[in-house]
Amino acid sequence: MIAAAAGLSASTHAAGQRGPTKSSIKLGMATRLDPDFLRFLKQIGIEWVATSLVATQGTPPPPGTRFVGADGALGGLGGPPGGPSGPWKEEELRSLIQQAEAAGLRLGNVMLHGFPNVILGNSERDRDIEHVQQSIRLAGRLGIPVVEYNFFGVRNVEGLYKTPGRGGAIYRAFDQNRSKQDTPLPAMGTVNADEMWDRLRYFLKAVVPVAEESHVRLALHPNDPPVPSHRGVAQPFASIDEWKRLVNFIRSPANGITLDTGVTAELGGQVEEVIRYFGARNCINHVHFRNVRTIVPRFNYIETFIDEGQVNMLAAMRALHDVGYAGMVVPDHSPAITGDSKGFGAWGYVFGYMKALLAAIES
Repeated sequence: MIAAAAGLSASTHAAGQRGPTKSSIKLGMATRLDPDFLRFLKQIGIEWVATSLVATQGTPPPPGTRFVGADGALGGLGGPPGGPSGPWKEEELRSLIQQAEAAGLRLGNVMLHGFPNVILGNSERDRDIEHVQQSIRLAGRLGIPVVEYNFFGVRNVEGLYKTPGRGGAIYRAFDQNRSKQDTPLPAMGTVNADEMWDRLRYFLKAVVPVAEESHVRLALHPNDPPVPSHRGVAQPFASIDEWKRLVNFIRSPANGITLDTGVTAELGGQVEEVIRYFGARNCINHVHFRNVRTIVPRFNYIETFIDEGQVNMLAAMRALHDVGYAGMVVPDHSPAITGDSKGFGAWGYVFGYMKALLAAIES
């Protein structure tokens, strides 16, 4: 088992066993390291942050592999949209740690840079993998316990849109029928599911052992929106069965997932059941905690306030506690509310709700 780094670890005992009354779950926030927002997080009692660093080295994705959706989201090759292929520079990663620490917070997760040639499956993929390996080793040396990443060819952001919700709040939603473009992108072509899985397996074989040696947990975020394919490119991590396929390919705490309660529900999955499956295998390495209302699984859903969707968020938090999860639980995709241009009110509301859930399971 990988040793805990920086006081942040993932699941520690089997599903179904109740841990101590006091939960080890750590509430955190994925955010740019804006000083005012970090000060706000500290003021409301949040201790952990996750962030990303777009490296300045490497080769950017080929032209024609990126586009902008209707709600401004970016699609294209996996990794931070448009991010080059690394590797991270030590001074840049140290700067993230120092910015968090200056606000009295701890950095628990950094989103990996892109590795576009792995996604494309071309002759340059080993160079990208070497960059990923260097970045993982650096994260381990600096005490960053979790490195999160994406693995998608073409993300369907064209079906994303904004819609009014409770009291006129602005929600994000997805409807496959809004996607008007389904022609392959010239630089990507068409790729079937077997080909994408071969590329993912090649990547895992190379990077998971390095993560183990570095005492770093990798967390693959599910494809979101979780459509099975888009523009002729299969999405290799867009079903719960595929999540299971990933963690069972290499059984290691280093080879884990970001358990996203919203994506789980978007797929039509039972959130508690999914938490218990992956928690029992000690491979929940990060959690995105949000609620949705699914209209058609995979193809049509609305991202709601945390207290009004279809997911029983109390039961989800209790399941995380029961499986011994001790990592970060991060809210995600909060609706925009009136008079809250910086998001302080919306995120404060979510964290207040999450703190109440923790209090309830600890009582």
